[in-house]
Amino acid sequence: MRIFAGHDGGSGCAWYRVFLPLRELERHGHEVTWRSAGDEEGNVPVTLRDMEGHDIILGQRYNHHRGLQVWRRARGPFSRLVYEIDDDVFNVGPENFQAYHLFGKGEIRDAVTHSAEVADLISVTTEHLAGVMRERTGNENIAVLPNYIPAWVCDHQRRRRDRPVAGWMGGASHGNDAGIIAGPVRRFLRRFPGWDLRLGGTDFRPTFAAAPERMGFTPWIPVAQDPEGFYGSIDFDIGLAPLTGTEFDLSKSFIKALEYAALGIPVIASDAGPYRDFVVHGETGFLVKYEHEWLKYLSELAGDEALREKMGSAARELARQHTIEEHWQEWERAYQGLFGR
Repeated sequence: MRIFAGHDGGSGCAWYRVFLPLRELERHGHEVTWRSAGDEEGNVPVTLRDMEGHDIILGQRYNHHRGLQVWRRARGPFSRLVYEIDDDVFNVGPENFQAYHLFGKGEIRDAVTHSAEVADLISVTTEHLAGVMRERTGNENIAVLPNYIPAWVCDHQRRRRDRPVAGWMGGASHGNDAGIIAGPVRRFLRRFPGWDLRLGGTDFRPTFAAAPERMGFTPWIPVAQDPEGFYGSIDFDIGLAPLTGTEFDLSKSFIKALEYAALGIPVIASDAGPYRDFVVHGETGFLVKYEHEWLKYLSELAGDEALREKMGSAARELARQHTIEEHWQEWERAYQGLFGR
């Protein structure tokens, strides 16, 4: 197949949803043309000429009316449109202020709807998001293609620390999630003076309000630009994955828990939809139903190094079942299924 890959410019979503699977397709003989359709300065709009001659024309989260005419006309007798989306953009709350600034606009959601409803296939990350897109667009041809990781991450060895750390990585949209664990983490640090907290992505240290010398921070490393640096920055002994459980959260994937697992990190996660589908409670980590359990499970793991090692090893073995090298054919089958004999 000849595939035109229109991506959002290089976000983490583009890494998991476009770069990883389509590079595997490239590696296995398919031809891929890469084009950014993001809003970065100096970017040239995608044209019909760019798309012509391709069997599959992929558009990741296309969301502007000015491109709809080109998107519709790109389909030819021998080409098919695939609309890729990995978030429920119809239920973005104001707490997710960056996404809300865009997807809170009616014309943007309308452009998403029209782009998806005229596509030959919509590809999504989860069954719940498939249901959302089916209801919003009326398009019944939806492929659930989960997020996977590169196999090499499962062989990455984290460095040993003098002082162990519990950690969490989250973007600016996760302020409410940080609030869930801030109190339990402060109590944990008081109970275990030999442990520290490390945060990554957005600096939520003021939310946790613990002793400054007990809190570390690593700025966000774009995974599409520096994969080794990104995965290497997830350097925890216990990984935290809180979710408030909003309607938006229901469509999320378990990628955060998978990243931890691939690195051999036992996770303590909210007992919410995405994590419930991946974390094996008591074996690869813990699922939290009630607020007091954050401190309970943190204490249990911090006080038992052998348990951390056992759970981390089990988590890593589970992650080996979720690599793109083992699952790239799901994209190939989904795309090839759009064509008759």
